[in-house]
Amino acid sequence: MTDPALTDARISGLLRTLATADPDFDAFAQRYASLAAQPIPEDQAAALSRELLDVLRESPEQGERIDALAQTADPQRFDGGLVSSVPVLVAITFLLRTHIRFKRHADGTWELEIEHKPADSKLLTQLLQKLSSLLPGGEG
Repeated sequence: MTDPALTDARISGLLRTLATADPDFDAFAQRYASLAAQPIPEDQAAALSRELLDVLRESPEQGERIDALAQTADPQRFDGGLVSSVPVLVAITFLLRTHIRFKRHADGTWELEIEHKPADSKLLTQLLQKLSSLLPGGEG
């Protein structure tokens, strides 16, 4: 369960930091830049962020990374604004990329397909269903 002491802004910052720390993030963000323009109400983005944090914590390795980041100073202070400029939807989809497939249409638009695997946890399945309902091409 997400630490109730973590604010929505702090959780978004943690997820953005996790995403941008991955060397594959820049290429992903450029390729799927249209996700940045997808409007998601702030309350839904916050809820998705909290749920993603819970899903990531199911992995002991990710849980340790998250706990370590949560104990450090706010990463937005040290990155020149880069982390705070990453739309949370881009960070969320990047961190869930093993469960999301993108298809490009002839007109240049992208379609999102949610992939469920037999080993998916209940938390992950719920998060993917919510995300699917918010994005174009999703199943919801």
